[in-house]
Amino acid sequence: MKNTLFLLLALLPCIAWTQIPDGYYDNAMNKSGYELKTALWQCIFRHEQLSYGDLWTAFGETDTDKDGYIIDMYNDCQFEFREDQCGSGSSGNEQNQCVCYNREHSMPKSWFDDGYPMYTDLFHLYPVSGYVNTRRSNYPFGEVKEGRATFTSTAGSQLGTCGYPGYGKTVFEPVDEYKGDFARTYFYMATCYQEKVASWKSDMLAGNNQQVFTDWARDMLLEWHEMDPVSEKEIARNNAVYEIQGNRNPFIDYPELAGKIWGDDNTPFTGEETGMEESFWNQCSLRASGRFLQVEYKGGRFDSVEIVDAAGRRICRSSVKQSSFAFTLPAAGVYIVRIQKGKLNTARKISVL
Repeated sequence: MKNTLFLLLALLPCIAWTQIPDGYYDNAMNKSGYELKTALWQCIFRHEQLSYGDLWTAFGETDTDKDGYIIDMYNDCQFEFREDQCGSGSSGNEQNQCVCYNREHSMPKSWFDDGYPMYTDLFHLYPVSGYVNTRRSNYPFGEVKEGRATFTSTAGSQLGTCGYPGYGKTVFEPVDEYKGDFARTYFYMATCYQEKVASWKSDMLAGNNQQVFTDWARDMLLEWHEMDPVSEKEIARNNAVYEIQGNRNPFIDYPELAGKIWGDDNTPFTGEETGMEESFWNQCSLRASGRFLQVEYKGGRFDSVEIVDAAGRRICRSSVKQSSFAFTLPAAGVYIVRIQKGKLNTARKISVL
């Protein structure tokens, strides 16, 4: 077993959206707001119900890296698939958080009273450090107030008092690199289980099947969604889960859907925004040599480029119309490259060692 931080080795290439089956989202076209969410529910709620034991095998398809190690989204462990899954023994301690991985309900199962098919829905179940999972318990996601963490994983996930406006109780905060992943997971759960979610109990949930989330949770999840855009890892996982249980996460396929349902975008869903994005990235490349980053666009000139770090802090911004851009990143880490061209605002996540 390796105990090392999982990072993408270089940069994320153009994302391919062609895995979406033809006509899969036709029912949702030209809708907006909660009507759009209901239409998406009709697209995705039918799926195969897995057994709890099936999850161990499924993780080999959904949550392993290119070397076959389990990707742990709560901690810096890289576990051997199968060999390091948690049995009935100890899952570690604060000094050794990488003993084994288990099946984490990122939306805690107590919120929906251990009900099915939520209990085994792969879209919100992830293999994570058993020890960190135990510390997370069934606390809501949130942002821990500075200086108020009672536990910090070796990768930087925290448990402690929430500092996000509107909530002040104990929360679990995942690392920045995966906050968008978890936000899109929650948007999926709110949509796929529209007919059930009003009865679920959590301080993140509002007790209805329209907004679903309390105001503070909605605002935070939208911020996470924007700060940490869809990655190659998510797209590959979305496709793998589709092959196993037969449905998709629409907020990975079409990230703009979150804003059309919970945000300020009142325009109907047409799928064109993602089509524009695919066309752009077919002609735009990101290249990194060490910390030196280059952006090259063969389709003309883009309007602006901005680089922010994983915490959302701006590293640089250029508003000069140009077809190429170069910048030396200040340090190793995870960065978001945001580019605007006309009405298109698009982003890619890169990780450098």
